[in-house]
Amino acid sequence: MKIDMQFMIRMDDITADMNWDKFNQIKDIFDCYGICPLLGVVPDNRDDKLKIFPKEERFWTVLQSLQEKGWVIAQHGTYHKYVTADSGILGLKKASEFAGLSYDEQYSKLQQGKSLLEANGIQTDIFMAPGHTYDVNTIKALFVLGFHTVTDGLYPMPYREEGILFVPCRLQGYRATKGIDTICLHSNHMSDADIRELEDFCKKNAERIVPFQPEVMGRIAIKRTLFVKCYEKRVVLIRNIKNKVANSKRLAWYMQYTDDKSSRKKWIKRILYLPILIFGREK
Repeated sequence: MKIDMQFMIRMDDITADMNWDKFNQIKDIFDCYGICPLLGVVPDNRDDKLKIFPKEERFWTVLQSLQEKGWVIAQHGTYHKYVTADSGILGLKKASEFAGLSYDEQYSKLQQGKSLLEANGIQTDIFMAPGHTYDVNTIKALFVLGFHTVTDGLYPMPYREEGILFVPCRLQGYRATKGIDTICLHSNHMSDADIRELEDFCKKNAERIVPFQPEVMGRIAIKRTLFVKCYEKRVVLIRNIKNKVANSKRLAWYMQYTDDKSSRKKWIKRILYLPILIFGREK
């Protein structure tokens, strides 16, 4: 299997009361290009932000039919309610449904979600954490409950830790990067422009978009070594810096004003205008 720019697609926040218009638009695109995404299903949605439409009574039947045609389902938390300010292992978001809770609390909550899915005819051993936040207790509880795969991780390759396979979801949009990546979609709030962008990406990259197949990813998985952990910390640090730059008017002005097609000229400008960045007034 080639590992140069291979993509998978996951859709988060799949609930009976989601925005079905957006979901069906995206479903049509995937059907057109023969793409089978990973669906993150919330077993018992208690997050008001995800309640967009009246509940679809055929929700579980629809999911079963999609699963039969090759779409893959993951358990996306249990209630999708953030109850702690813990950012977990990856450190991407200071809010979690699981990270920071005791092992027993997490086990009980995860078991409830798994039982709800199974009661509605959905079998899965794949987990998707709300907010990408989970900790060591989450991983231990998942393993005991029979989960084998988590769709998360910021390294370019799948890796294993505590008996669980982690398949990368590097949160870089549609940017082409070497290695394995999972594109993360939140269909509830995608605009028409977002959907057109997705369709254009699928049209151009259909051959590079592969199904979410843990058995295939497992063949090339590595161990989560100290190097992998440091790599992920570096990714989060860079991401946080970029977010701060994006939210700072002065930094945004500086980056835009000193930009240049020539790498040499760009860095000369950035050095020359550094005093203005540090001591100047907000632009």
